[in-house]
Amino acid sequence: MNTTLQIPLDIPNIRLLSSRAGERGELILEVESDLSSTKCRQCGKEITEFHGYDRPIQLRHLPIFERVVLIEIRPKRYRCRHCEGDPSTTQTVDWYDPRSPHTRAFERWLLKMLGNATVMDVARRCGVGYDAVEGVLNRWIKTAVDWSHFKQIRTLGIDEISLKKGHKQYVAIITALDDNDHPQILAILPNRLKETVVTFFNSIPEHLKATVRRVCSDMHEGYAHAVKETLPAAELVVDRFHVAQYYHREVDNFRKQTLAELKDTVTPETYQTCKGTMWLFRRHYWTLTEEQRQQLAMLLILSPSLQQAWLLRHELTLWFEQEQTKPKATQTLEYWKEKVRLSGLTHLLIHKSSSYCKISDLCR
Repeated sequence: MNTTLQIPLDIPNIRLLSSRAGERGELILEVESDLSSTKCRQCGKEITEFHGYDRPIQLRHLPIFERVVLIEIRPKRYRCRHCEGDPSTTQTVDWYDPRSPHTRAFERWLLKMLGNATVMDVARRCGVGYDAVEGVLNRWIKTAVDWSHFKQIRTLGIDEISLKKGHKQYVAIITALDDNDHPQILAILPNRLKETVVTFFNSIPEHLKATVRRVCSDMHEGYAHAVKETLPAAELVVDRFHVAQYYHREVDNFRKQTLAELKDTVTPETYQTCKGTMWLFRRHYWTLTEEQRQQLAMLLILSPSLQQAWLLRHELTLWFEQEQTKPKATQTLEYWKEKVRLSGLTHLLIHKSSSYCKISDLCR
């Protein structure tokens, strides 16, 4: 039986020379460029006279089965006979930036990880330094795009990155889906202000603006106003993650309020048991063990209103999981909203924020 598994590196124009394990268990892949020329750093002409190699460098690449991968390469050098002094130039390739310790594929992956997370979160999760993640952001922040590479843009996405938790320092990531429905980063804007997003959208050529069918974003009103002002024909869609984040947070706040009320009406032992159900309450019921379900049931039995809110949360989550036609989805959502109104919890799930009304945007 052949137990070999081939995994593409997605790095163009290289040859794999060898592989070895590093001192910390990382996988080090030694590669060589198979390109035989570069452009002179002085005159810009194509040069082909090989002059040797630079010292080896190691670049962090995409992990393989959660194992750190380093690409080791000795960049080639070429001599230019067109310039005085015959200067040499190090070959440049398009899969890494000489200023970066990472491949561009790894940096794109880091940027995707930054969605709905902070720089520190991603640094810890990916095993890189805070400064390294910040450097990726600085290299990728741009507001100008070469639109000549695009024939159409069907779907745009707007997401944001919190640079520091609690400091309200954000940058906005603008993405688009390619012809294979894979997201690609168009730009990283220095902030999430409506005016900044409007300026970027206005930079899109008119013939491409006409091809934008939908824009997916979170519930930030600045994004919604920017889309309506610059792309009035596009459908604005609130992405599922932020909708779910909202109603999970609101139901959890109700849990905290309920616990505060129970503290004065139940025994200290019962209160401590209920207080210890925080993570059980937040998780999906179908992921709990029988013992965990019984522990959670004690809290829900003590508060019928909290039990109802918990059930409504799970019902909405299950609704999102179903494949439905637009008319059926709209009907189901309206039925769910009516159940919320009848439950008497409208102050919690509907009127506390207009964001719940935006859930219906997913059905239009």
